[in-house]
Amino acid sequence: MKKSLAVMLLLLTLPIVLAQATVERVSVEVYSSGYVKVTEVVVPFNYSVAVEVPLLSENVTGLSVLDENGKPLLFEKNRSVLTVYVLNSTTRITITYFTDSLTSKEGKVWNLTYSFPYPVTIKLPPGAIVVDLSDVPLTITSNSITMPPGNQSVSYILPPPTTSTTSSPSPTQTPTTTTTSSTSSTPSSTTSSTSSPVAIPSTSTSPGEPSTPASSGGRNLLPILGLLAVVGIPAVAYWARNRKRPGGLPISKDELKEKLEAMGLTDEEINALLYVYDQGGKAKQADVRKALGIPKTTAWRMFKRLEEKGLVRVYKRGKENWVELVL
Repeated sequence: MKKSLAVMLLLLTLPIVLAQATVERVSVEVYSSGYVKVTEVVVPFNYSVAVEVPLLSENVTGLSVLDENGKPLLFEKNRSVLTVYVLNSTTRITITYFTDSLTSKEGKVWNLTYSFPYPVTIKLPPGAIVVDLSDVPLTITSNSITMPPGNQSVSYILPPPTTSTTSSPSPTQTPTTTTTSSTSSTPSSTTSSTSSPVAIPSTSTSPGEPSTPASSGGRNLLPILGLLAVVGIPAVAYWARNRKRPGGLPISKDELKEKLEAMGLTDEEINALLYVYDQGGKAKQADVRKALGIPKTTAWRMFKRLEEKGLVRVYKRGKENWVELVL
């Protein structure tokens, strides 16, 4: 206690120099109830006295600011900016907090929306199915998505609650949860948001709990719903009508198709490349996925594979990703 008071007096007597810092990692863990746990890891520059750190939301609770040894640091919050007072010996700041202001629900679709100047790694609830992304992710793993800086949104749906573990309680009380008791004390109404986060740490302290049942142990977080999209008859008819060689391309459309089929490409990959051929050999990636009914993430992965095979070149022009055939 005396040490904390001494540090406070020292900080008050020193001129406050708001130093820059390096944001090492920002992660978001979304719960099935809509609550979000945010973790920000910041590395202050040398000789820092106070560091300003942006928060993902103004309305936060359970705010914790610790140094590299797990000891609390003094801080001051002003809306969505956190001022952390550090000493020269501080090498890393870990900030954690909870909020329910980043998620919203429309029907069965949940939306995670935020604006942040740094990349954010998002972990959705177990079994969540991504249905839309505002931008192409920086990375995708089996249980997380890393979105680029800026205004971002991730839309997802949750599987229906399992009845095997909730046969005795009334499932109508918690339609948006997948557990039986750990989330029943976290109501989603904003009038009781100050007491709801009390139950959140109990779920975060046992991250392995959702994967313990045999029914959910093998699930991946990102089974993209758009993989079920199939190219329709009108698109096939469109390709059949456009067999001429546009833009002076070196081979005909039939020759290109035979070449792609001989390489063992999927129908979806062949149709995408033929569409680009019809546009003169280059097209916006967004136009390709819209024409074929492919979700953003599926199209991004597909063109990544085709680029690795040397069939296309993916480049950025302005804010758009373009795809060009390599013939």
